[in-house]
Amino acid sequence: MKSLFKLNFLVALTCLVVLGSCSSDDDTDPPKTDAELIGSGITWKFSKVTAAGIDARAFIDACHLDNLITFNFETNLKTGVVDSGATKCDDSSPQTEDFTWDYNESTKILSVNSDVIDIPGAAGDLKVVSITSVELVLSQNVAIPGFGTQEVKLTLVH
Repeated sequence: MKSLFKLNFLVALTCLVVLGSCSSDDDTDPPKTDAELIGSGITWKFSKVTAAGIDARAFIDACHLDNLITFNFETNLKTGVVDSGATKCDDSSPQTEDFTWDYNESTKILSVNSDVIDIPGAAGDLKVVSITSVELVLSQNVAIPGFGTQEVKLTLVH
């Protein structure tokens, strides 16, 4: 009788261990690509801008600092919208502007068909330095008067 109790106990314990260690991989979503994170449809807003590690906010017009940028990800067409925020640079300009964008996963280059991120002296595409679900760090070479060409890093957050 004692050995039957021990056997039942061992069988029950084994079942608990085996069943408890099983997991379903079907419940987890695959990790999102950088493009999906950028184009999450959630609004990005300005956090900080640096040049050579120094705060460069003074080089950005205040009217751009409250802009809200939304990138939307769709497989065939990537679109977005910039909202000028409470402070518009030109009162006659529309509150929002639509744009299209593209992202190259291998080169980490973000191309936007608009002056979405208006840094004086900047030209060309943006490089994605890092991307998470809550922070997007972009860089671009910018000609800064008196300082020459500097890498400027712009941090956007959700």
